[in-house]
Amino acid sequence: MLGEPPVPRLLPVRAHVAAGTVPFVANDKRKPGRVTPRKGATPPVPARAARRSILPKRVGPFERPDPDKPLGEVGRRPSSPQKLLLFSGVYIICGILSFFLVGHTLGVILGIVLIGIGLLWFRGAATAQVRQSRRIEDEK
Repeated sequence: MLGEPPVPRLLPVRAHVAAGTVPFVANDKRKPGRVTPRKGATPPVPARAARRSILPKRVGPFERPDPDKPLGEVGRRPSSPQKLLLFSGVYIICGILSFFLVGHTLGVILGIVLIGIGLLWFRGAATAQVRQSRRIEDEK
């Protein structure tokens, strides 16, 4: 330390060289022979049998899902246009009421936002109605 020249940062520090970490990391760890099984070869049998599940049959009001049962189609049923129109009306009415019932600036801002959301719901209801009518015409 004292009296020794400073160690340049780009060269390895003596402790690492003395410990010899490089040969241990760089040794050839691969074993000779084929790693991937041949085509058509049967996979090895697992050493243990499958463990029995310790989960209960029911969790609260819900039954435990069956892994063999086919999954239902999630998110495939469109919303009804009547429900979307109802949401649109509720948002527009709340927006109009907020003009009169809430304070001055906040009422205007809240009213514009709620009426805008109501118009988006209305657009969704109109789109759903058009799609539903096309589907009915295509079935005929």
